[in-house]
Amino acid sequence: MKNHLIVAFISLFLARSAFAQAGHQHGSPPPAPKATDQKKAEPRKEDPRVPVEVPVEQQSKMGLKVAKASKRKVDHTIRTVGTVTADQTKEAHVHTRINGWIEDVFADYVGKEIKKKQPLYSLYSPDLVSTQEEYLSARKQGSTGQEIAKAALQRLRLWNVPETEISKLTQSGKAKRALTFESSVDGVIVNKTAIKGMYITPEMELYYIADLSKVWIIVTLYEYDLASISVGDETVIQLPYDANRTLKGKISYIYPEVEMETRTAKARIEMPNPDQKLKPGMFANVELKKNLGDAIVIPDDAVIDTGVRRIVIVRRQNSRFEPREVKVGARVGQEFIVLSGLKENEEVVVSAHFLIDAESKLQAALQRGEKASEGHSGHGK
Repeated sequence: MKNHLIVAFISLFLARSAFAQAGHQHGSPPPAPKATDQKKAEPRKEDPRVPVEVPVEQQSKMGLKVAKASKRKVDHTIRTVGTVTADQTKEAHVHTRINGWIEDVFADYVGKEIKKKQPLYSLYSPDLVSTQEEYLSARKQGSTGQEIAKAALQRLRLWNVPETEISKLTQSGKAKRALTFESSVDGVIVNKTAIKGMYITPEMELYYIADLSKVWIIVTLYEYDLASISVGDETVIQLPYDANRTLKGKISYIYPEVEMETRTAKARIEMPNPDQKLKPGMFANVELKKNLGDAIVIPDDAVIDTGVRRIVIVRRQNSRFEPREVKVGARVGQEFIVLSGLKENEEVVVSAHFLIDAESKLQAALQRGEKASEGHSGHGK
């Protein structure tokens, strides 16, 4: 078979050379392509393929093996990894909106549980003091100072001064040296930089607070798995720190981007976390199982990916082999789901198919050369 392929390659080369010479002897050389033609990118074309004969005795020497396209119930299992993160809808990055000095710190350590509206810190700021005094002074002026009082009150609210502090200011009629600022969410202090006496500005993050009663597990998925995954698919999660414990969850969201460098996408699993044993940054092993129904499958070794299309070599008879284009779906283990191009029980070649494919292309090229030669010989009649 190998000698036969070598002879076929040489024959193809000679046939193409003869055809090229014959085509250029009819007259002047063809005109050079126009500049506009050169700019157009032509779609990539493939050499055609034709059925070929491979004697039975040669098949064993080549190590040729075939497998049947089988129709069966397909269960797709994907094993991947994920990372525990906080629920982004229940977290807060705490910043001041005005320059000043921290007088007291009430939320004083990382890990402390915080309730919404619970005091975090108190702040002294000359601007806060002057705005309080402006508000109180305008209120004393009655209707004439109404607009000024309204503007001063609006500034306090824009600086995120709690309504409880504004109520105390209105009731007492006295400006406070330091105002207390509260948490906007329930959660746990994950990060803290606030220190008593520290001068702070708006760009500084004082706290990062996250509600960990529910967490997200962000799962990494390969691009070729995306076709078989959808929102609502069930997952089994195992944490390395506790090999005996497994958790069950569902895919709640599939992110819209694929990372260019890794060719991976992300999906999200939302998990209840009442005991807070799932902590941001933890690693998780994730298994996704999905029933894809009945489908025709073939070994992945049978598929030749040309870069333009996918080809299989179908054994039509004992010694006759036919290249055929197929469309495949998800890869399931070491098999491809066949969407079109094959019927149940048809036999496909799973080894030595590249040799048959090469022979098929050579035979097709030789046939074209013979037809071209016949066409040129007809010009002399």
